[in-house]
Amino acid sequence: MKDQEDKRIIDRTPIGSMKILSCYREIQRILQGNMPVPRTLEFFLSNDCNHFCPGCHSLELHKGEERFLDFDAMKRTVIDASKLGVAGIEISGGGEPLMYPEIVPAIALMRSRGLKVGMFSNGTMIDEELAPFLVDNLLFLRLAFDAATRETYKMRHGVDQFDRLLDAIGLLVKAKRERVARAGGAASEVATIGAKFLVSSRNYGELTKAASLAKELGFDYLQYKPLRNSKFTPKGEDLKNAREEAARAEGLGSNGFEVFGSLRKTRVIGRCFLNPLHPLIDATGSVYLCAFFQHRQETHRIGNINEKSFPEIWYSERHFEAFRSTDPAQCAIFDCPFHDAAILAKEWIVDNRKHLEFI
Repeated sequence: MKDQEDKRIIDRTPIGSMKILSCYREIQRILQGNMPVPRTLEFFLSNDCNHFCPGCHSLELHKGEERFLDFDAMKRTVIDASKLGVAGIEISGGGEPLMYPEIVPAIALMRSRGLKVGMFSNGTMIDEELAPFLVDNLLFLRLAFDAATRETYKMRHGVDQFDRLLDAIGLLVKAKRERVARAGGAASEVATIGAKFLVSSRNYGELTKAASLAKELGFDYLQYKPLRNSKFTPKGEDLKNAREEAARAEGLGSNGFEVFGSLRKTRVIGRCFLNPLHPLIDATGSVYLCAFFQHRQETHRIGNINEKSFPEIWYSERHFEAFRSTDPAQCAIFDCPFHDAAILAKEWIVDNRKHLEFI
């Protein structure tokens, strides 16, 4: 019963495996041996970051000489993506996306092409001018919120900026409420502001307190998930205690605020056939099959937008070759959100257990 209740909670949020069913047509093309238009295109606009989080799987990217994606190359790619029919742009990192010098014109360009835009950020660079712009132009903004105290935040992020984050959240929530008021109470196209709690062996004890604080601050939800592939990954007694803490945190969900997530290791069912729905372009311009490429750059890199256009790369033989040779064992290192989606897609679409040709 508890699992069923958790599933219903997850499905009421913008995050969850059920969304994969909206990609029925694209998955059918993949099964037929064709490359579909991606539903989402992700950008690591910045390899630079103002935080130094222990266990960050992008630390090696921060050491590179190329800090930011060339704006003109990004512009050409966004225009090409919109012409192809890409629906959404996800801005993440890599590094901290708000460090990208042209972040405002970049988002403005994406919106001008009719694309929905979402962003992951640590939030500490948001000020009074940027907050309303983000609320007006993003469909979602998910902030790193994996501490409930200044001391734990400093330990988790390597910087003493917890108070700055709280100020930024206040600016965002204020801007959102003003936007909703201007729209006469309609909030469907106003940015969803979410908190993301990355659970480690060093911070799990603050999950419930962080969820309570997130609710008080005005977040729409708090999502939790485990830190993976790190010496701080919760295991044994820490994992047991973290699960108990997560259960308490979920009990705080009410009145438009949800707490959801999972600490279990996701199951991989075989070679991924969903990465054609969500490729990534990093700050060097390289195009990868997915966001979890750092430990397999050679196999997952399919081209560079500084050398060829995105459509040329996307429909190249190199892309088909890389797609066909994806190693599930390498996919299993991190909890890719496609794992659960792939299981659902296989049962409902590939194996056709639900006869989706019929309403």
